[in-house]
Amino acid sequence: MTRNASDIYDDLKALANELEDLAASGRITMSTDSWNKEHRDTNQAVTQALAALQVAINATCWMETLPDTEPTGREPKRRTS
Repeated sequence: MTRNASDIYDDLKALANELEDLAASGRITMSTDSWNKEHRDTNQAVTQALAALQVAINATCWMETLPDTEPTGREPKRRTS
């Protein structure tokens, strides 16, 4: 299934809203095991994740998806130059 760019844009906005809601409810916590050395502070991690989502939202804002091409049963024309 191929999705439209506008669907992905809407999903990114929904994910950002969901992450904000989880953070506001206090339901996000950071792992304290030895693997997590970079993101110990929940607020900072949420801020960075939301900023990254915003970059993706901004990048996809004006994208459009071209329609699928219709098969013609013919070979594509070749360039001569």
